[in-house]
Amino acid sequence: MTSRTFSNNESPRYDPQALLNSQPVIITVIDPATHKAVFQNQSSLAKFGDISSQPCHEKIAACSTPCEFCRMPEAVKQGRLTANEVPLPNQEYLLVQWAPVTTSTGVVHVVETITDITTYKRQQLQTELLVKTLSDANRELVHTNEQLRDRSSRDSLTGLFNHSHFQHTLVQMCAQASRAERPLSLLFIDLDDFKGINDTYGHAAGDQVLKEMGWLLDSQQRPTRSLARAGDVAARYGGEEFALILPDTSMDGALSAAERVRHRVTSLLMLPELAMLADQQRSLTCSIGVASFPIHAPDATGLIAAADAAVYVAKRSGKNCVRLATAAGPKPLVRA
Repeated sequence: MTSRTFSNNESPRYDPQALLNSQPVIITVIDPATHKAVFQNQSSLAKFGDISSQPCHEKIAACSTPCEFCRMPEAVKQGRLTANEVPLPNQEYLLVQWAPVTTSTGVVHVVETITDITTYKRQQLQTELLVKTLSDANRELVHTNEQLRDRSSRDSLTGLFNHSHFQHTLVQMCAQASRAERPLSLLFIDLDDFKGINDTYGHAAGDQVLKEMGWLLDSQQRPTRSLARAGDVAARYGGEEFALILPDTSMDGALSAAERVRHRVTSLLMLPELAMLADQQRSLTCSIGVASFPIHAPDATGLIAAADAAVYVAKRSGKNCVRLATAAGPKPLVRA
């Protein structure tokens, strides 16, 4: 066999059918008017046999009518390549493409190519499954970290924020109130004669009282029982003492809120969970100190000291009452 060298101005000529037969891709040329094959390359003949006497959809896809996935009419109408991925019942996938071509006599035929993309699709599905698994694991990790972070900031008995979280949050909220020139108030709530409950009825009864206080002060735990608003921050300050931060709340508003808390504490014994105390004709009361920023203190530390001092005044005043902190100085200007 001799090889031929072509000059720069001469292009090599090939037999089109030989070129098509050399391809491993299934290639079938179809007359869109009859849906019959007018040419099949060797890969098409090996896969489907001779289908020139039958509509392509009957022999290739075993459909009595043109297949739903077929985009051959679209290719003819728009004069451009169209394609579709076709899932098979045996979990295999084919990429079918249709390209319109015009014969030397002006008749439009369609070149249909079929490529087995099963391996690619399976890898794609495995990748998607892996991505979903990693995404789910990451979401679960984030959720777990949030739970751990929340638990580390919560009191295990009452579910309220703990002392350290309260301190940190109050500093932030005071700074925010200062920047916005808005009021902020703090309630210190101390249960009266709580030691007597533990001594008389046991720590289980005392713990139940503390739990009820948590539900009363935290809008997230028991919304139907809580007095707090969604933006309020309740904390167990220590022992039987609680703190309630009231953002955007003036001194008068804080006093009203404190009275509502005091009244609700006296009615806690009506709950079935505290029936053992009610049966003994025991009362449950609290003393509350109220301090407002910036009237009673210029910062978080001062606000805590002012509210704490007001609680002691309430205790010395006979308990079961609300007392306001002493003003730190002239009332600063705050937007209403």
